[in-house]
Amino acid sequence: MHPIYEFTLPALVWTLVLWRAPAAIGGARPSRCLWGFLVAVAVALTTRPPAVEHLIRISTGSPDLSVLVKHFACLASFHFMLEYVISVYGRRPQRAAAVRLRVAVVSAAALALTVLFVFFFEHDPGVPATAVTDDHLGDPAVRLYEGVVYAYFGTATLLSAKLFWSNRHAVPAGLLRAGVVCLAGGCALGLVYTVYRVVFLARQQSRTHGTQEGFGDPVSEFLPAVILLVLAVGLALPPLKTLVRYVHDQYALWRLYPLWSDLVRAVPAVAFGPRVGRTRDLLTLGDRTLDVAHRAFEIRDACLVLRDRCGATRPEGAGTGSGTLTPRGGAGAGEEAAWLTAALHGAPGSHHAPLPSDARTPGEEIAWLLEVAAAYRKSSRGRGAVKGLSEDPSMEAAS
Repeated sequence: MHPIYEFTLPALVWTLVLWRAPAAIGGARPSRCLWGFLVAVAVALTTRPPAVEHLIRISTGSPDLSVLVKHFACLASFHFMLEYVISVYGRRPQRAAAVRLRVAVVSAAALALTVLFVFFFEHDPGVPATAVTDDHLGDPAVRLYEGVVYAYFGTATLLSAKLFWSNRHAVPAGLLRAGVVCLAGGCALGLVYTVYRVVFLARQQSRTHGTQEGFGDPVSEFLPAVILLVLAVGLALPPLKTLVRYVHDQYALWRLYPLWSDLVRAVPAVAFGPRVGRTRDLLTLGDRTLDVAHRAFEIRDACLVLRDRCGATRPEGAGTGSGTLTPRGGAGAGEEAAWLTAALHGAPGSHHAPLPSDARTPGEEIAWLLEVAAAYRKSSRGRGAVKGLSEDPSMEAAS
């Protein structure tokens, strides 16, 4: 592995571990399994840098224990990935016996690796830790050791890829489904890597120290990095959907703010809570979907109060039309904005109140109000401050 990746990849995965920790600690079984997978991958990657190998060597007295730790972490990562996909996409309810069986299998694999490593490997303090396997690929013990690792890896990736792929249509289309497809692709690449490594290792023989320089196979180094990248994309896409929705809601709140602020100042009784500044509102974290809906309701209610105060009357039979966003077509937003500008900044009686929007869903209402807010920003530019209704004599006279 290139030296720069020996530190950047572990740092990236440990960042994901810290990010997912709160959800795992208080979350359901799938969240804990996913977090366990990330922790195991992070530990496996952390054992790769020479500095970490040297630290393990001097702290344990074993010249190559880091190799066994790495493979333990690999087994754990395969196990947690399989548990995650089964807990999320398994077609049958989880049975305790099946869970215990999978734990017994991975424990037996770890025990087999330990026995082979301790009693059958040649441990030489004078060579790098990875030489305990790389220099003895033709030895039966090393072949069996590698066989246990790749047998479990191949089975886990095959089952995970099958479950991810077969359940891709069970999730909503968009980023969430794309994430599941990426997870299926990452597991499929893991199976390809397993097959490649088995064929590659079957063709190798034991070698003498210092011979065959450049023995490290570039494909064996490149494929794991690609697998990690694809899996990271798959895990990041669902949270990215949440981020996209958050940015979309924040942008809507930012666009609605000038109109909302003037209306709440004029009709404070419609506000659900205290008014906040625009910058502070922009920096608010969390789900803002409900805030967008509340703001739309406040704007709508304030407009109804203004119509009542201005003595607006609705023609008989209005609002029973085609169900488009406005009964007046494309010019409706500008007409509504012009009336609001006159009502809030000028003479309330100078513009007749237009018909209210006949939006039938909250989404249509918000889309309509965004058009009105955009037109209002242009028509109210350079006007004076808004006064409360009780402070405006002309408003009282008009009502």
